[in-house]
Amino acid sequence: MKHFNDDTQKKGAAFEAAPNELSKPLNPHNTSINNQHAICLRVLAISPQSTIDLRHTYGVMMPAARVKELRNLGYDIATVRVTETTPDNISHKGVAKYVLRHSPMLVNDTPSVKDSGVML
Repeated sequence: MKHFNDDTQKKGAAFEAAPNELSKPLNPHNTSINNQHAICLRVLAISPQSTIDLRHTYGVMMPAARVKELRNLGYDIATVRVTETTPDNISHKGVAKYVLRHSPMLVNDTPSVKDSGVML
């Protein structure tokens, strides 16, 4: 069982750093919350992604939790329920597919909502 280190327990600090992570190259082997937020934002900026996509293609564990955290940061992410098949050919009904609608942008150090402008 993996135990969280001090960095992952400081959720407030991790959440505040997430938007800044968008300009850094992503490391698929980095499982930090910041990196998983950045991965989610980058791929959602390109196209809607399901929990299966985020988990199996991009290595994001607990995608629903990562999306909830991003919503708490001000990202407008919609959920659509779909039927999808996993890489091992098992069909699942009611899988969440996430759509990034808007990203928070800082204007004079104040959060404001603007159409999705995530840096890729």
